[in-house]
Amino acid sequence: MSKTTTPPAPPAPPALAVVPLAASGEASSDRQVSPEGDDVFNARELAYIEARAAGQTIKASAAAARPPYPYSTARVLDDRGDIRAALRKRARESVECGVRTLAQSASTAAKSLTEVAESGGTGDGPRVTACKAILDLSIQSLKIDDVLERVERLEAQQGQQPGKPGQFRRN
Repeated sequence: MSKTTTPPAPPAPPALAVVPLAASGEASSDRQVSPEGDDVFNARELAYIEARAAGQTIKASAAAARPPYPYSTARVLDDRGDIRAALRKRARESVECGVRTLAQSASTAAKSLTEVAESGGTGDGPRVTACKAILDLSIQSLKIDDVLERVERLEAQQGQQPGKPGQFRRN
């Protein structure tokens, strides 16, 4: 006689909550924003943002989203403040990455210019031009960083002065 055993019952699945989808024409003021101020985008919006950040047109970016956005909806997305802020943030990050790359290349460019100066030959023109451009752009980025730092200090000092911000006092 064989004894049959029944397998144990699987555990009950966790309770799931249904989250309603946001309407595509929803105003940016109606969207929920995370406490830190960073907007949270759904996967479809992120696909659109990434395509726009990569330099694609509104039409091509709308097609990159899954499911694709209609062109009119993509135009509305392109005008939304949170989408524009995300695009500006990505552009800034790209520029900062380029500046870091230039900074790393500056010492190599200086060494190459020294080498050309010591033992220059024909055909070094493009190399000199590239090295000079790297050094010039590196210097300009340092100057811009210094100016931004000074502006931030001045704005902080202005914020500590009595009176309304942006209002000039007469002596």
